[in-house]
Amino acid sequence: MNYESIEFQRKDKKAIIYLATPDNLNALDEKMSEELDHALLRCEEDDSIKVIIITGKGKAFCAGGNVKAMAEAEDPETFLNDLSASIHKPVHRICNMEKVVIAAINGHAIGAGCGLAMSCDLRYASKKAKFNMGFMKIGLAPGCGTYFLPKLVGKAKAGELIYLSETIDADTAKELGLINHAVEPDDLMSEVMKAADIIEKGPTLAIGRAKTLLRLSERSQLEEHLAAERHMISISGNTKDFREGVDAFTQKREPKFEGK
Repeated sequence: MNYESIEFQRKDKKAIIYLATPDNLNALDEKMSEELDHALLRCEEDDSIKVIIITGKGKAFCAGGNVKAMAEAEDPETFLNDLSASIHKPVHRICNMEKVVIAAINGHAIGAGCGLAMSCDLRYASKKAKFNMGFMKIGLAPGCGTYFLPKLVGKAKAGELIYLSETIDADTAKELGLINHAVEPDDLMSEVMKAADIIEKGPTLAIGRAKTLLRLSERSQLEEHLAAERHMISISGNTKDFREGVDAFTQKREPKFEGK
């Protein structure tokens, strides 16, 4: 696929996906969502890619759904159904793939753009970034926010952010648990790369299984979850990385993991 709305780059074993329509603040439409999902699938299927970074071109991370296109739609109900379905595809893929996805939030994350960031496993934001769920401003039920936001900040605060469409800065987002780190704008990508380097060089099979267990913990009962842990632990024992890890530990040296 030739991308028109995103840019795809490789750096060592990392993939960097740029939302790349800065003229409309990287607003999500069906084309961008389709291309983003395609790029994520490409990463998921490529064993040489160990970690994925999503960021935005220009001054915004993502302004959410394309409101201008919503206003021009002849059949808004069908349009919004189709748009939501297309946006949900990359969000679903991020959540269910075993590879870690990091959001490098370079600027404003609004509406579905905030939801996209929240779907990622780690979130680093520029201190210039602003967050707003945005949906109430256009009389629209929220997408993604009602799933991710209460898990990150609690139900009461999630309701406040959604109902009041309150804009918060990166430091406040960090205090609430919406993001992991708020950093100076010039330091954003270097800090993200530090985390990505650790993951890239780590035991990526075990990291992927940890991500799966964290996802399962949201809905599984204790005994069911402990059984899933036992399964993941036992199959990890048959990996080269486990053998390397325990050998390195007993030999008092740094492990050299291969993701195998």
